[in-house]
Amino acid sequence: MQSLKEKAFDNMQWTGISSIYVSAVQFIQLFILAFFLSPSEIGTMTILLLLVWFSQALADGGMSPALIHKQQASPGVLNTLFVLNIVYALILFVLLWLFRGIIAVVFDQPDLTAYIPYAASVVVIAAIGTQFRVILNKELRFDLVARHEMASITVNFVVAVLLAWYGYGVWSMVIGYVSGSVVSAAVLVWYGSAYWKPGLVLHWSQELGEYIRFGIYQMGERVLIFLNSRVDQLLIGSLLGTQALGIYTLAHNFVVGPTIRVNQIISTVMFPVFARVQDDESLLRKGYLKLVKVVTVINTPILLGIAVTAPVLIPFLYDDVWFEAIYILQILSVYALIRSTGSPAGSLQLAKGRADLGFKWNFALLLVTGPAIYTGYIFHGLTGIAYAQIILHASLFVPYWIFMIRPLIGPPAKSYFFAIFDAFVPGIFMGATVWLIGWITHDFHDIFRLVLMTGSGVLLFILFVKKTEEDLFDEISTLIRNKYAPKL
Repeated sequence: MQSLKEKAFDNMQWTGISSIYVSAVQFIQLFILAFFLSPSEIGTMTILLLLVWFSQALADGGMSPALIHKQQASPGVLNTLFVLNIVYALILFVLLWLFRGIIAVVFDQPDLTAYIPYAASVVVIAAIGTQFRVILNKELRFDLVARHEMASITVNFVVAVLLAWYGYGVWSMVIGYVSGSVVSAAVLVWYGSAYWKPGLVLHWSQELGEYIRFGIYQMGERVLIFLNSRVDQLLIGSLLGTQALGIYTLAHNFVVGPTIRVNQIISTVMFPVFARVQDDESLLRKGYLKLVKVVTVINTPILLGIAVTAPVLIPFLYDDVWFEAIYILQILSVYALIRSTGSPAGSLQLAKGRADLGFKWNFALLLVTGPAIYTGYIFHGLTGIAYAQIILHASLFVPYWIFMIRPLIGPPAKSYFFAIFDAFVPGIFMGATVWLIGWITHDFHDIFRLVLMTGSGVLLFILFVKKTEEDLFDEISTLIRNKYAPKL
């Protein structure tokens, strides 16, 4: 029988396969679309996605994660939550449709009035599959969740690229996104119905009240997280226009996309795992500190590698209209690295049923994020916004431990900070070495430089990790051998 650690590792493989596939397809999709669409058109689609993502954060009332935390739920409660999810989504769709004119004025994009109703339909479509996905996560069936994600992004990619090829502009991305969402919901219902089927019996009881109370904090936190993480794009779109937003989006997707995927691979799997051991404080603390170290060990070389190769990578992939993204990408790499160290806390706080902590922290964060980013804009426009995020999140590093981590795993602080700083070392060495290789070979052909820098970076990182994190390296190696050795 598999241990909980082995189950987590097994599920991370499926989540990892899906995340790598999705990230690769999204990268290729943006790369291809950048040849057919202007930065302004991609900026317009970014605004539409922000509206959809914000609405989806509200669509389930924040109650879905409670299904994992509570472990058990009656059929009547599940049916009621499913209905409420769809009702919330319909309300949000109507609101977006009603306020589409105002949104278009705010972003100075009249065409948004035509796009919004179609893009907003994704909110309702996705709501149909949300609870099925949560139940699959609860059952640790991440293999099925992975298949649904890969099917969805594949359809999105094929439709968007074909329509862009035939000159449909922004509509190619809108229709592609809607098509992928339809496939996503259909696959989730197909797989999820093996574990739960919606019924007609609804259950309005005290038990449902517990989900609603949990959901209020969770929904509030989601809104605040969205605003904190996307206020830069919202301000750029409204203050600098869709051209600047398109440039920023390209850079943002390069650095934030990979870290989000890495964090999702680990945190999505670890939430239900943490929930199962939520009463064992010692085991929970040990597991969380190891999780933080793994996330940081993985994210550091990815982000620093992107930063040092950007001057070669962006000119190699795109024409000169996108070159402004190089410096923005390098700045955002540092910002994303600082921010990524705190991302695993989400799975921990939900497992402990402390959605209130995330809500309070993100509310306080919102009070300083908007002014900080606006100040950066005043001083140096697009570049100033990127720098403002580094300064802000670096200054919040210690307060984050005090208010978010310590209440969940307790002192001492040095265990938490050492886990992070030790994990930085391999990636920093790798980044410095790759930069040196790039500087030495600056007269060589870009393709050769890119291959040499990337290849040497991967090899050096593996060697550095093996040397500096031997215990962690051996533990992961053992899990891999136990998983695959009997099959060889």
